[in-house]
Amino acid sequence: LKQAKQAAEGKDMRLGGGVMTVREFLDADLVDTIHVAVAPIELGRGERLWTSQSELLDRFHCDTVPSPSGVTHLLFWRR
Repeated sequence: LKQAKQAAEGKDMRLGGGVMTVREFLDADLVDTIHVAVAPIELGRGERLWTSQSELLDRFHCDTVPSPSGVTHLLFWRR
């Protein structure tokens, strides 16, 4: 995080990585906005970002935007 902040020079940063990385930043309250694209397919086993998106509603507003392709975009921003 420190290295990313230095490289960003005060500008916005994006977080990439796996579920555990995102969860760590969410749990540390270091995330201001989130955009998650949910596709209606099952890939097998994997880690969940959350059990329910409602877990984030105490800290984030949420918009759900469906698309014609079947992908649902979940947009969260800090309260």
